[in-house]
Amino acid sequence: MAILGSLLLPLGLFLCLGLLCSPASCISHNDNCMLFSKVIVATYSGMHANPNVYKSNTVYTVSVPVNNSISSVVLRAIDQHNSVIGSWQKADKYCSSSVLYHMKSPHSKLFKAKWVSPSSRNITTVKLQVFTVDFHNMARVSFKILKRNGLKLTTTRTTAKSSANRAFLSPMSDAIQILLVFLTSKLLF
Repeated sequence: MAILGSLLLPLGLFLCLGLLCSPASCISHNDNCMLFSKVIVATYSGMHANPNVYKSNTVYTVSVPVNNSISSVVLRAIDQHNSVIGSWQKADKYCSSSVLYHMKSPHSKLFKAKWVSPSSRNITTVKLQVFTVDFHNMARVSFKILKRNGLKLTTTRTTAKSSANRAFLSPMSDAIQILLVFLTSKLLF
């Protein structure tokens, strides 16, 4: 048992290091538009996209309800392979994987932005991600999925694991975390 424990310890440390340095958990560290003190998943955001299906080389209007506690909005669009796609128009700040818009009027009730989809025909699904950020740098995240071929627009929900992971965790990271907990429990008990 001692030999097995001594072999598992380096493996557990290696998995932990891999989790800390994986692109899924470090994405906000590479994108200075997405440094939040806390991320909360919005149960209902009222976010809309027009048109509501995915089409290549199309201008979309993305609208999100806001209030006077919102200081900025961060947006990004990713395809089915989690690659950032398209371009946002007239953003205040362009980052490596997202854009930032500052709220110009504290009395605004609806924020709108324009997104241009790429001309590629290989894209089948696009996830529009919206982070409404308050003055304490806390973000509420919501998602809209646009599908090609007239499939229904859907809202997806995820859970924010911790502020250390910021906004995104991949299924692979979740699996590594579960494995790490399992290995640690085996070493301790």
